[in-house]
Amino acid sequence: MGEGEEELKTKAEDHEVEIQERGEIFFLYRPKVEKQEVHSPDEVQRLYIILRPLSGEKTVEEKQCKDGGQSTHTQEVNIKKQPLLRFIIMGRKSLPHPSHRSRPYWGFVDMVTTNVQEIKIALQGGTSH
Repeated sequence: MGEGEEELKTKAEDHEVEIQERGEIFFLYRPKVEKQEVHSPDEVQRLYIILRPLSGEKTVEEKQCKDGGQSTHTQEVNIKKQPLLRFIIMGRKSLPHPSHRSRPYWGFVDMVTTNVQEIKIALQGGTSH
C-alpha cells in the first residue's frame, strides 16, 4: 500500500459472503398525511422495498397464483424472460445503519407478481390481490 493509504476492513471481508441472487432493489416511502416532502424518518408513514431478481442460482422462480390467496397454487416464472417483483412492507420507517448491531428489522412480503400494474395499485392503497 502507498504512503498515506489505509486499509479499511468491512464486515463482508471478515465473513464469507454468499450471493443468492443479483438484481435491482427499489426503496419507496409514503409520507405522513398532509406532507408533500419528507425531511426526516418522523415524516414517513410507511417504507416499502421492491426486489427484482435478474439472475441467481435458479432462472425459474415460483410466485403465488392470483386467486385471492385462497389456495397455495404457484406459478413458475423464468426471470430471464419475465420480470418478477417482490413487494415488501417494512415494519420500521428506516433501515438499520450497517455498522451498528441492533434489534432485527422485520418486514413481510406482501406480494410476488410479474405485473408492474399490481405494484402501482398496491402503492396507491388499492387492493390488487
